[in-house]
Amino acid sequence: MKKVFCLLTFIYFINCTSDSPQEVIPPTLNYTLTIKSEEGGSVSSTGGSYESGKVVTITATANPEYVFSGWSNGSTDNPLIVTMNSNLTITASFDKVTYTLSTSTNGEGTIKETLVSSGRSTDYNSGSVVRLAAEAATGWEFTSWTGDYEGTENPIELTITEAKSLIANFESIQYTLSVLASQGGTVSTEGGIYDYGTELTITATPDEGYRFDGWDGIESDENSLIIIVDSNIEISPIFNLVSQTPTSYGIDQYWGQIVEFEPEMFFSNDLPEFAREGLRETLRLITDYYGLYGPVEVWSVGRDASSSDKRELEAIFCERRSTRNDHWDRFTNYDTCISLNEFEDIGSSISGQRFFGYHIMYHRYDFTFANNSGYRHNAMTVMAHEYTHIVQAANLFTKEEETRPDGDTKRIGWGPIFFSEGSAVYYAEFIQRKLRQNGISVENSPNVDGQGGSLKDKMREFMQYDIIPNLDSCPNFNIWDVNYSTRETCSPYRFGAWGVAYLLNKVNDQDAFWTTLWPNIDEMGWDGAFEYTFGMTMEQFNQEFLEFLKLPIDEQLLIIPDL
Repeated sequence: MKKVFCLLTFIYFINCTSDSPQEVIPPTLNYTLTIKSEEGGSVSSTGGSYESGKVVTITATANPEYVFSGWSNGSTDNPLIVTMNSNLTITASFDKVTYTLSTSTNGEGTIKETLVSSGRSTDYNSGSVVRLAAEAATGWEFTSWTGDYEGTENPIELTITEAKSLIANFESIQYTLSVLASQGGTVSTEGGIYDYGTELTITATPDEGYRFDGWDGIESDENSLIIIVDSNIEISPIFNLVSQTPTSYGIDQYWGQIVEFEPEMFFSNDLPEFAREGLRETLRLITDYYGLYGPVEVWSVGRDASSSDKRELEAIFCERRSTRNDHWDRFTNYDTCISLNEFEDIGSSISGQRFFGYHIMYHRYDFTFANNSGYRHNAMTVMAHEYTHIVQAANLFTKEEETRPDGDTKRIGWGPIFFSEGSAVYYAEFIQRKLRQNGISVENSPNVDGQGGSLKDKMREFMQYDIIPNLDSCPNFNIWDVNYSTRETCSPYRFGAWGVAYLLNKVNDQDAFWTTLWPNIDEMGWDGAFEYTFGMTMEQFNQEFLEFLKLPIDEQLLIIPDL
């Protein structure tokens, strides 16, 4: 019995102990903080394990030439305060220090930077090496750098350790223009030292009795030059003594010859000097092409000349005729000459006075040059037309006259009006365009009155408006029948110009009339010289030309030179 009691007592004790209350202590939590730094700096700690809720302070320190830029958690605070409530990785970032390099120019030029364009402000990382090259504009030269760098080296290399500002200085290149005067005239300037690109007008003016014949040092026949200074230049005008036309000479002394003395030119008082010089220059261009046949007198009357202006010029004209005893049939003496009022209704024409050994040209001034754009500008056309007649007349030496098939009386060998007027019209249009093609300035306003158009355009105009509408008026015409009496319908000027073009194309020689046909007429006669020059008779040409006129106009134009 005793043993059983003890066992029960022990069991009771155990049960009582198990049911009594006890205090529970939670475990401690730790978190890991990882701290990193990128290139350019360091951090105060690399991190570690911290109890939850622990407050940790981190400081980022930049290396020289770097700056702290922020933390990977987006914060830019420094130092950074972190409360540990999770595992964290934080990285400090650093940027290279940058400096501004500003460049500008003084003068004409640019600055070429490595990596960037010139003339702008650009930020470079500290320690960058930048190459600057100053490049001068045309006509300028680099002289120096100023600002945060001074020197004349070019190019230069800069190590960027601070903000810098530089200026590239350029100076205009200067050149010497020397205009040397010469005997016989003056120049508007003697020149000097000028910046590159300076534009100057230089005018050469001949003295009385001299003429201007171009320049030494530059290819130009213009007495007024526009020069752009782009190098050292030395020029000098060429003035030559004008040989005066003899006051007395034999009838045959100069006829048909190329002479050295200039044409004598007479002007009514109303014509300004620019017009007179323009006319002289125009005639010079034509005589340079054909040759200067002499002696030649040109009498030019302005379109606005007063009655007294005309009478005064007539007095000079009649006194000259009387003094030289060359009154012609109409001018038997000074008084009869004056009574005719020769220049009252003057037109443009020539009169080759073979019996007195000289050529005379009448000229009405109804054209203009640059100073007077209100008038028609056909100086070159009129002068070339009339001078072509002089060339034909000069190459015909005979004094004998004949009554021709057209009923007119002219010197033997003059040929049909179809060719004398046709050649004058054609060469007046051809020569000016040929000169332009050769780079010679023919007039100041080449587009006025269509003179600036091509030769094909001008000949098309003749065919379309003057020939085709009038063919019914002269069907199957004979060359001799196309003369001054038919000028209002079958014009010898327009029909003849196309006839001349046809023949010149046939022999492939645009100068054949004045270099071959006319010089051979005295020896061979008109018909013989014509057949010798063009390889056909007048009759054969007449028939061929009539057939040619039936062709389409575009096919006809194939014979016209591209001028």
